[in-house]
Amino acid sequence: MTTSTIKRRRSPSSHNPPNDGSTDAVVTPVTTAPITKNDSEDDSLNWTGNNYINPFIHRLSIENRAELVKIYVLTVLLVPLRVVGCILSLVTAWVFASIGLYGTTVEDINKRPMSGWRKKVRTLVQVCMRSLYAAGSFHYITFKGQRASAKEAPIMVVAPHSSYVDSIVVVAAGPPAIVAKQETSDIPLLGKIINYAQPIYVQREDPNSRQNTIREIVDRARSSEDWPQVAIFAEGTCTNRQALIKFKGGAFYPGVPVQPVLLKYPNKYDTFTWTWDGPGVLRLLWLTMASFYNRCEIEFLPVYYPSEEEKANPNLYAKNVREVMAKALGVPTSEYSFEDVIVMTRARELKIPLSGDIVEIERTLDILNLINSERILELTETFSTIPNRDKLDFLTFSELLQVNLKNPHLQRLFAVLDYRHTGTVSLKNLLLCSLFCKMNNAETIEYLKAITKLYTEQGDQISRQEFAKILRHTPKLTADQINALYVAIDTTSKGNITFDDFENYVHNKSEYKFLYKKHDYIRRKLSSK
Repeated sequence: MTTSTIKRRRSPSSHNPPNDGSTDAVVTPVTTAPITKNDSEDDSLNWTGNNYINPFIHRLSIENRAELVKIYVLTVLLVPLRVVGCILSLVTAWVFASIGLYGTTVEDINKRPMSGWRKKVRTLVQVCMRSLYAAGSFHYITFKGQRASAKEAPIMVVAPHSSYVDSIVVVAAGPPAIVAKQETSDIPLLGKIINYAQPIYVQREDPNSRQNTIREIVDRARSSEDWPQVAIFAEGTCTNRQALIKFKGGAFYPGVPVQPVLLKYPNKYDTFTWTWDGPGVLRLLWLTMASFYNRCEIEFLPVYYPSEEEKANPNLYAKNVREVMAKALGVPTSEYSFEDVIVMTRARELKIPLSGDIVEIERTLDILNLINSERILELTETFSTIPNRDKLDFLTFSELLQVNLKNPHLQRLFAVLDYRHTGTVSLKNLLLCSLFCKMNNAETIEYLKAITKLYTEQGDQISRQEFAKILRHTPKLTADQINALYVAIDTTSKGNITFDDFENYVHNKSEYKFLYKKHDYIRRKLSSK
């Protein structure tokens, strides 16, 4: 085992975008003549970059040799004991949860607050789960502030949400009920324990489930019965804790007082943050357990009582609570949201370059009015005739997009695309990203058709090599499958096909249904302007 299993380098999406200024976008006259000049430099464009916060990227680097030796030693001496302790605690909690659920169903147990012997057994489950965290290295949990009762604040708003470890707030604080993904109920052992906690389940991609979830939260929050508090991770997905992303509205629709709860991990190394782009869960579990101990701090902020305006406007309520929590944490707020993770994931599936930066690219294109502009389609159509298209300098970049080169948002877009810091960018990367942003809710096959011109040299004719490059942007086809598909379409062995040939061949075949899947669920309002 080498240190490469621990050291993580910044991906190519790491870059230094320029500072935003206040200069308005100025569109230059349309340039119809081809640009034939060489790369050039303009001394007036020596801007100083700044890092924008991408809350879904986490990097972990442990380079100290003494720390590495300690990790290896504890991996051998301590981790096996921790694993055994965690398994025993989890199995014991599962046994008690099974006893507590005996003679009833999850649907029945969620109809009314738990009482009698079932409530006492739930306390035993909580003790076992706390033992699990202790066995996993979380010996120390520090509490700050005063926890409110369920009557004072029916809902606990917990943030930032960064890890599987965050569920420690549930076992250490009550326990409250949680709002969780429906899939968690199917997790072996843990699923039954979660079922016993009287959760409110969410199917995040089902719009009807969202309304049902809100209705159940409202019913519990306004009920006169002795329901436990509902703990909600308002961000809805894991971030790197560098900023608070947009809060989802579920906690705020009831219009009742909420108690903000902060989660902090004051440790030397962050071995728990689990984001869209970062170390995998197994590596994080290993590094967390290969330490003597880890600390967690849970801070209860004062109950937030909504104004009449906030009660009538859940988005305003969520925004204001987020501001309070961000100030207490000492971090900024971010306009990123859970829906942006879906967009980034979709971009990565389609092998879009800079998929980790696609949301930033999309917002910048939106500000520049390029997403709905015909200019992107024009550049795609004439792509093969544009010189120096693999290494565009900033002046050429500005002329091609027909945007004033002093526009700070154009500078920002160029800086994002110039991830290698060479002073040049690839026009193909720009167009692949732009077309994705323009068509991110379209069928995959529509996107493939749109990018065909970026890979073909002979008009509508597609060679086998060009076909492979186009179909590389599909989420499910391997190189061998793409090659076999081309052979099946090119029945006369001409050595070239058209996109229509491809579309006609796959249209009614069930194995290619994924090419016609729409992604309407990732529609969201751009908030960059």
